[in-house]
Amino acid sequence: MRVLVRLLWLTVAWTAVVWVGRIRNVVGDDELTAGVRTWRLLVAIAFLVLAALLATLPLGLWHRRPLGSTRLVAVFCLWTIVFWTVRGGGMLFGDHDVGFKVVHTILALASIGLAGALHRVDREVARTVASGSASEGVSAPSVGDLALDVDG
Repeated sequence: MRVLVRLLWLTVAWTAVVWVGRIRNVVGDDELTAGVRTWRLLVAIAFLVLAALLATLPLGLWHRRPLGSTRLVAVFCLWTIVFWTVRGGGMLFGDHDVGFKVVHTILALASIGLAGALHRVDREVARTVASGSASEGVSAPSVGDLALDVDG
């Protein structure tokens, strides 16, 4: 569970850094039309809203339910993987300079890697919680119990 919480925080932090930077770049680009600027901002805001919702899980704000008991992690991971696969491919094969392609390929691979790892670990926790509570009749510890535990 601690691995899951740490990976979740890392993914939230990474998402915030990437998409706050994107917002800064979009707002500072005077060459964008209003429609393009709006679309790019909406995508960035969607990522940040999902990341903010994800951040509420280890804080125990979802009725102290354990991770793996909510579809939020899966939705976030799917959104991240699909977005970066589609857009990353478009950027890689598009008409951009090499530096742009390298930077965005690194961003895409890191985002996809984090989302994939988070989803895998979340599913493992879900299976452990399901098998533990079914066989023992005992409820698993809430992720909120581990949210601030940095010693383990």
